[in-house]
Amino acid sequence: MFQEEENGPSTAMEKNLNVQKYTPHITLFVCTTISLLFMKTGLFSLFYLVPLGYVIIVTGAYMPVFITAAAANIVIMIFQALTKIDGVKSLPIEALYLTTVFLGFAWIMGGKSMRTAYRFVIASSVCAVIFLIYINSPASKFFELFSKTAEELFGGGNSEIRIKNPLIPQTFTPQVLTEFAKVFLLRGGALISMFFLFFVNRQIAVSVVSMIKRQRINHGLTAFYAPSSAIWALSGALAVIVLTGILKIEILGILAWNVFVVCAIIYLAQGVGILTYWMSLRSNGFRLIINVLILVILFSPLNSFAVAALVLLGIIDNWRPFRMAKSVR
Repeated sequence: MFQEEENGPSTAMEKNLNVQKYTPHITLFVCTTISLLFMKTGLFSLFYLVPLGYVIIVTGAYMPVFITAAAANIVIMIFQALTKIDGVKSLPIEALYLTTVFLGFAWIMGGKSMRTAYRFVIASSVCAVIFLIYINSPASKFFELFSKTAEELFGGGNSEIRIKNPLIPQTFTPQVLTEFAKVFLLRGGALISMFFLFFVNRQIAVSVVSMIKRQRINHGLTAFYAPSSAIWALSGALAVIVLTGILKIEILGILAWNVFVVCAIIYLAQGVGILTYWMSLRSNGFRLIINVLILVILFSPLNSFAVAALVLLGIIDNWRPFRMAKSVR
């Protein structure tokens, strides 16, 4: 997710790949077209930012990519909205959200003025706010669709939904599940979604470029260290969460939960980096066994405990380093 270089993938690209400074129009056109096709295709909709990340890395320019993708998407949205009765109502906020996502991802991939970790936090936070505004707008009907989907999958309003997870209640009704989704999204869920979207697309784009160029662009999470101030932000957020829970101050509690989620994700990345480092010291057979074990845990009721353990591992690394040498923070 984050790396030790302050200038991100574009700096590594300039040093290792020696690419041109201008944007090849054909590459930009092809990648933008693929991105928009992915966005409109259900199977690949999660990966619609990958082609944009690819062209940013191989060209070293992110503003032309952002402008081209955002403009093309707005034109397509206008044509689609004209064919729907209610399409025009949601067009402005939906266009704002997608444009912000394009800009945030392009900045993460090609920005140079700030550490990658900070770009992730800022871009994800801004996109999460706009996403929350969008899904809560009357024109989006997001939660209405969510409730109907839950009822279709699990039965009518009084049917119980059984969820096998030791950290949350065992049963929900569709209505309660919808309310839970609202609370979750406000208290860090939207932020987690943005982090996940940017991280997955960035990692795939970097991997594709590495395979094509046959060169490793960065060391990934193995070399990632959380900012030293993150532990204070985490501690402060926990204290505010407890106080606001007692005093029933909802708005301040929502802000504290989002700060806590940001810090938890950062330490999760550090914990995964430690695990990746340990695995790099083992044999291929041992790594294969561990990878299979990780997949089993992730798809089991123990997944929440595994994530919490990695976050704790990342926090402990501040006082008891688990890797041999730390990079410059």
